[in-house]
Amino acid sequence: MLFRKMIEEGQVRGNLKKVTPDTCLFESGSPNKELYYLITGSAQVTPVTGVPRKVQAGTLLGLPDLMRDNYSYTVVTTEPTEVLCIPKEELQQMLQVDPALRLYLIQQMSKHTMLTSTSYE
Repeated sequence: MLFRKMIEEGQVRGNLKKVTPDTCLFESGSPNKELYYLITGSAQVTPVTGVPRKVQAGTLLGLPDLMRDNYSYTVVTTEPTEVLCIPKEELQQMLQVDPALRLYLIQQMSKHTMLTSTSYE
């Protein structure tokens, strides 16, 4: 909710895109340059190892890989979807100056079940 509010207030900037079903937002191994916030719609998240799961609007995709060069999972939209594409560098700079955002993103990362397999790397 904090993140959505920051978007609405213009504190988080990005490019709003409308995408069709079955659009691959990113795939495992591809360069990580953006994070994607689902404004509307849904997507399927498929980790390299593990079970695919469906996520709904209000989900920030790419967060577990914020500090990596490549994505560790694949995301494909499952219905018409609006996404805000947020440059990774912009979010990293915001984290340097906004403690509330840092805490929020840490909380969000702890909810990602797919982190358990890579949390000890």
